[in-house]
Amino acid sequence: MKTEKRKDLHLKTAMKKESQFRKTSLFEEIELIHNPLLDCELTEIKTQTTFLGKKFSFPLCIRPITGGTKKSFELNKNIALACEKKGIGFALGSMRAGLENKSKIEFFKLRKYCPSIFLEANIGALELAKHSAKKIDDFAEEIQADAVSVHLNSAQELMQNSKTKGFSEVFNSIKNFAEQSNFPVIVKEVGNGISFETAKKLDSTKINAIDVAGRGGTSFVKIDSILHGKKRLGEVFGEFGIPTAASVLFTKKASKKKIIASGGIRNGLDVCKSLVLGADLAGIAVPAIRNAGNEKSVENLLDSFKEELVISMFLIGARNTEELKHKKFVLQDNLREWINA
Repeated sequence: MKTEKRKDLHLKTAMKKESQFRKTSLFEEIELIHNPLLDCELTEIKTQTTFLGKKFSFPLCIRPITGGTKKSFELNKNIALACEKKGIGFALGSMRAGLENKSKIEFFKLRKYCPSIFLEANIGALELAKHSAKKIDDFAEEIQADAVSVHLNSAQELMQNSKTKGFSEVFNSIKNFAEQSNFPVIVKEVGNGISFETAKKLDSTKINAIDVAGRGGTSFVKIDSILHGKKRLGEVFGEFGIPTAASVLFTKKASKKKIIASGGIRNGLDVCKSLVLGADLAGIAVPAIRNAGNEKSVENLLDSFKEELVISMFLIGARNTEELKHKKFVLQDNLREWINA
């Protein structure tokens, strides 16, 4: 299946209910400590933060879904415009289409719609073996990105082609790329989560951040099992992965890198919990895509997330995002069992 066609089918399938995990991110098993006797007003809550040198009006970033096609460009354009207006970061889909066909790079040139915010380019880990660091950097420079994310997607790749090879070289490819690239490097999953062991290995490299992209939101295993007619594999592995909440805790324990919590983040309370657990940003993807038919719908979604985050911070007595890192929390049984595994 050609890359462009597959990307548009990814987009279409991601909108469907059957692409979503039935199992949760386990954020419902995190209880924050209510502080009803406050010494500040709601209007005094400050949500600003910085990430890899860029300012965010609140700690949310739109994570990558797709890119490199006309349809994805129109949706990403609306997201970019909304993110610029609301002052948060935005990540593009895989640059593979643009690397394979130079003419497709035009579909990644969104900087004019978001001149000031954090903009992230993205490439698959297996693609690192096919392209030099300079070629990837040149692409990121041409679209005026601030960072390059490398996505780990072994489970998804096997749904596309069970004979895919090259996984044993991925760690060295990431290590070498991080050493050679002139851009900050983020390593992310695509819905199956980052384990303690993986985070510890990545901590030994020169990457700058880890996006856990855990179980609980969109399952790319389900998406590609549907697109490639692998119904049985989709049924067996569609719910496989580490819940996002557990993955954040694993990564925080194993690594000193910056952390993005994504995978099933569905409201501002989830964002608040993510930062209390140790993340620096939270990320959403499909919720933004579902509203990307027009810029205003994305703006309204982002406004809701920010309002919910502000109320959450107020209720636990956190005046700013830095104070969130020092707030206590309670874990329920299932999540506690995960982190004690």
